Amino acid sequence: MASNTVTISGMFGNGKTYFADSPVVIDISGLRWSEEGQPVTSPFTIVRVEVVYDSKVVGEFKVDTGGQTSISFDISSALQAIWAGYDFSREIAAAANPRSYQRNYRDYSLKVYTEYLSGDGVFTATDSDVITGGSCAIGGFTEWERSTIPNKEAADVSYREHENLRYGDASVKPTDTPERVGSMSPTSWVDLHSEGTQCVFYPASAQMGNDRQGSHAPLVLRDSVPYVDFLFLNRRGAVETCSGQTLESMGINVKVTQYGRTERPSFNPVRSLMAIGQDGRRSWQMSSGYVTREWAEWWTMEFLGGKRKQWWMRYPIGDPNGTYVPVIVEPAKQNISIYDRSKQNMPHVDFTVTLALEG
Repeated sequence: MASNTVTISGMFGNGKTYFADSPVVIDISGLRWSEEGQPVTSPFTIVRVEVVYDSKVVGEFKVDTGGQTSISFDISSALQAIWAGYDFSREIAAAANPRSYQRNYRDYSLKVYTEYLSGDGVFTATDSDVITGGSCAIGGFTEWERSTIPNKEAADVSYREHENLRYGDASVKPTDTPERVGSMSPTSWVDLHSEGTQCVFYPASAQMGNDRQGSHAPLVLRDSVPYVDFLFLNRRGAVETCSGQTLESMGINVKVTQYGRTERPSFNPVRSLMAIGQDGRRSWQMSSGYVTREWAEWWTMEFLGGKRKQWWMRYPIGDPNGTYVPVIVEPAKQNISIYDRSKQNMPHVDFTVTLALEG
């Protein structure tokens, strides 16, 4: 009888956590398909893997190994199911106070079964114990980031947490130039300065005594001009902040439709039409403002091109006590020029914001 005692390695266990939206490959070894010392004679040798979260099976994988003693699975689709119904309301509240942010992980376990036919035609299916030690986080790496990671173990999310002074590994905002925000805007930077600081900037690598992590945090430059505050889901699954500038352009989409109305005939004239107004959504033309090349790329790839396509804007605009409401953000044009060496002006990224409210 084949043994169901297998070894799980690869991107699993050892206190490591991996992004659910990136490939998560587990390696299964120690498979046996016949009695010890006997050749493999089974017409099929199947491994079945169940991914279990909160006592529920969220994914099942099944493959014929061809008699191999080891095999690999990509279980990322099951890990994505773990996060499918995640409520971001707590992260939205935490984004207004970035110092209170904590990264969320979810633990899962595996069950591994083997199924085969013995030489005498007897079907054998093994039971499996629960194998614990899996951990995943919402979000993922881009193809470029994955191509530069030397091995699967280096894709561990948790070991990156202390590399970034803002949200650990969860933010990819540029660190070589400051971020410009409104005077009352929240920010996902860890700002170690008073709000009165306007024009002093220390790079993240500059040593500043006993400051956090032994270096000075990237600085936020707070402008007095009006800014529009946004929260959005970045590609690493965290709610991040940014502040844009309004271009003093607001429009309202209003549509009025006329309908005929049936009424009891009478000698005197009666009104036989009625009108119903629809939509009325507000929209604004906005911009990142003039930024560096690195920030223009961040606005384009992260804010506009994020995988999860969820944004919130603080409304009414300019009210520091306003409420974050869902919005739709669309680029002003499909082809965004990040930089043009033939022109001397700084780049800017323009976009349209529409309230995503019904009723």
